[in-house]
Amino acid sequence: MKKYLIISTVMALVLGCSSEPSAPSGTLPDVQNLQIDEDASRGDTVVLFWDPVDVTVDGYHIYFATTIPGSWSEYVSADTTYAHIAASAGYYQVKASQGLNYSAGFSNRVDTRAEAQMNERQMRVGTESNGLVFYDNGTGWGLGCADSMDFAQDIYIDTVGNKLYLFSGNADPVMYPGGNDTRLCPRGCHGRVAPEPGSLDWVDSVQVTDFDWVFVQLSNDHYAELYIDSVFTNGADLLSYEYQLIDFLRLFNVL
Repeated sequence: MKKYLIISTVMALVLGCSSEPSAPSGTLPDVQNLQIDEDASRGDTVVLFWDPVDVTVDGYHIYFATTIPGSWSEYVSADTTYAHIAASAGYYQVKASQGLNYSAGFSNRVDTRAEAQMNERQMRVGTESNGLVFYDNGTGWGLGCADSMDFAQDIYIDTVGNKLYLFSGNADPVMYPGGNDTRLCPRGCHGRVAPEPGSLDWVDSVQVTDFDWVFVQLSNDHYAELYIDSVFTNGADLLSYEYQLIDFLRLFNVL
């Protein structure tokens, strides 16, 4: 497996909205074994690699869409690897080309889509549901008592004055012990890419508001985001979440 990046010639085009890219066909072999290099991919950069076809080619065309069906963008690599700087998670496929001749079909499809679930959780201040933890495999989230040393929350909810806030898991280890070392950021202008580690946009608390997304930098090298549906005097209803399964990757889905 290649663990390095190769600088490639880049041509970016936007193709039509469909389940497959609108790309030329030909008689060249199909590209096999397209994969995401999860060791090299991080931040907003997705590193792809694939097996070379067994004929002479000029290069390879990489197709990317944020959704299926979707509008596909096209990039070109002279080698069998490509580093894509992305504005969101999405799907990838590849074809080889030699002059005007292309692969007969597309490679297998891979994606960086975050695990997404509609799975409501009701956090309430001063109760046994004031803490929340994301499961490490991204398959769910659970409520618990942040006041207890036996519950390792990723976030907890509390009031400051008459305002409601979500806090990082270990923001107040005296009152809320056992929490994980997380950071929070309102999605705001960040789109579908969470801030980079060390950014001043990561904070220990964010005020809770209706209909808002919040990024979470987890202590296990993964990133998540949650959707706040409704806010009450003593708590908030969290309606859904996305969990990026690839370590260090900060990309999330276009819904």
